[in-house]
Amino acid sequence: MNRADRLRLFLRRQRAGIRFCALFALFTVLGFAIIYAAQNVLVVPLNRHLAWMTEKSLRLVGAHASSSGPAVALSGFAVEIRNNCNAIYEVGLYEAAVWAYPASLRDRLIGTLVGAGVLYVVNFVRILTLLALGVLQPSWFEATHLYVWQVLFLLVAATCWIGWVSRIRPVA
Repeated sequence: MNRADRLRLFLRRQRAGIRFCALFALFTVLGFAIIYAAQNVLVVPLNRHLAWMTEKSLRLVGAHASSSGPAVALSGFAVEIRNNCNAIYEVGLYEAAVWAYPASLRDRLIGTLVGAGVLYVVNFVRILTLLALGVLQPSWFEATHLYVWQVLFLLVAATCWIGWVSRIRPVA
C-alpha cells in the first residue's frame, strides 16, 4: 500500500473527527463574527447587566457595592466588565462544539441552553470572587484574573461539553 492509499484510508477512518473539527472551526468563526458584529446590541448590554447583577447580589448580602455601566465597585475596589470578562467567547466556543457534534436538534438546543446557563452562573461567581479578592488581597487580583480563572473557566466549558456529550452518547 502506497502513501496516498494509506492517507486515504486514514482520512476515511477519521471522517467523523475531521468533520467535527471542520464544523467546530466554522461555527467558532461564525459565532465570533456574530459576537463582533453585535457588540453594541449584545455585548455592551451584557456587560452592563453583569455589573448590575453583581451590585444587586452584593447588596443583598449587605455589602456596599455600586455599579455604573459595565463597572462595579466594592469597598474602594472596582472592576470593569469587558469582553473577556463576560464569558461570551467561552460560551461561543462551547456552543460551537455542541453544534459541531452529531446530535439531534433537540439535544443541541438543550445543550446550548443548559451549557450557556452554567457558564453564565460560573462567570458570575468568577466576578464576585475577583471583586472579593480585589478587596481582600489586591496583589493577587491580576494573576488570579488572568491565569487562574481563565484556566478554570476553560476547564468548566470543556467539562460542560464533555458532560453534554456523555449524556447524549452514554458509553456502553
